[in-house]
Amino acid sequence: METQMEKRASVFSWITGLALLIGVSLQAQQTPGVTFLQMSVGSRAQAMGEAFTAVASSANGVHYNPAGMGFGLNRELMFYHSRWFQDISVENVTFLYPFNSRWSIGSSISYLHVPQFTRYEVDPLTGGPVENGTFSVYDLVFLTGIGFRVTDDVALGANLKLFQEQLESVSARGFAVDLGLLTRVPHTGLRMGLAVQHLGPAVKYMARSELLPLTYRGGLAYQFRSFNGLIALDVAKTIGKDIQFLPGMELGLTNSFYLRGGYQVADNLAGSGMAAGFGLRLLDDHQVNYVYVPYGDLGDTHRAELILHLGSVPSEKELFKATPQSNKPMARAKEILNKPEPPKTVALPEPKPRPVETPRPAPETKIRPADKLSPPSAVTVSKLPDGKMKLSWNAASNPGVAYNIYAKPAGGTRWIKITTRPIEENQQLFTQRKSNLSLLFVVTSVRGNEESDFSDPAILKLP
Repeated sequence: METQMEKRASVFSWITGLALLIGVSLQAQQTPGVTFLQMSVGSRAQAMGEAFTAVASSANGVHYNPAGMGFGLNRELMFYHSRWFQDISVENVTFLYPFNSRWSIGSSISYLHVPQFTRYEVDPLTGGPVENGTFSVYDLVFLTGIGFRVTDDVALGANLKLFQEQLESVSARGFAVDLGLLTRVPHTGLRMGLAVQHLGPAVKYMARSELLPLTYRGGLAYQFRSFNGLIALDVAKTIGKDIQFLPGMELGLTNSFYLRGGYQVADNLAGSGMAAGFGLRLLDDHQVNYVYVPYGDLGDTHRAELILHLGSVPSEKELFKATPQSNKPMARAKEILNKPEPPKTVALPEPKPRPVETPRPAPETKIRPADKLSPPSAVTVSKLPDGKMKLSWNAASNPGVAYNIYAKPAGGTRWIKITTRPIEENQQLFTQRKSNLSLLFVVTSVRGNEESDFSDPAILKLP
């Protein structure tokens, strides 16, 4: 059962999301300008047809839903390049930095530029055109944002954008705000997101003012647990333009190679609306993503990005540290889990180790990136008769894989390793000794000296 604080946070978050949509609907309904604010950034998101409002939790997501930063666990530096038709190019650098498992900040610089144009003036003698040097056209957008995970499954976020457009001697400057909400349904792969983009005052060009391209988005995403696949759907509406339906998908053929595709469904599209691309996960979790988008008679566009993985949040990095095979972790876990909290007894399930055979030693071979271990999927906790609990998960398909179990009280900051050594079975029984407590469990896959990332957490709530 949810705590009162979690209920209030969830209600507050959804009220905030509804207020965003209601607020933007009150804006003037006229054709906007400042269209360069709508230039998309992020090859992974673009390859999925920009269906990223509910997926966002990476450097790509900063540009689609700032709330995704609240779920960010990896520190990333992204370098993005897009080559459009007519020699139009977009360059971007994005930095995502999670401070811990709840707070993250993001920053980026986007630069749209075209080749220099020739300036012409009227010859006073002939009345014809005469060349008089060149001039440049460019757009700059500076973004900084923050994401915060209100509860384990709800996050809020906001971006502040400062921008400038330069057309020869004419320039325009302004600012805009993005707001977002992202939530995930516990124990499933389903996520839902809402975002409002480019919310701000009109921009003045000489004697004329233009509205910003105010856009609101809603999205659903589902991560399959039986295989490495993701499907997503966004609905986007920009003031003065047709509503867009943006379906997309991602399929991991291996743990290091991904295929992606998407389609933009709307009237009066400049191109076919199709997008396709792939992603490569390199050593140390660095990534290379590419997307191809055709625009019919205008030409084809090619976009690519390099994402450097700069580490994970401190609480997650503890998982990868070597742990001695002794009874100290188990003793420490029992000490914490069995310690009463005045004025009432705190209920915590005490792990009951199961006798297991000593796992066979794995061959000392170097693991290729394609063979990198994945965390167990479908981790669940079920109640059994006589006050017992069963923690179970899907068994790994590869031979020689064992498992470690970690636990922490809800709201705690440190994971405690429950297993003294990796277990071979894909389940563990616990005895309920106390009540009125919430406990989180995660499981990792182990093969030789390699250990995977955390699984999705399973939550045990005792009455």
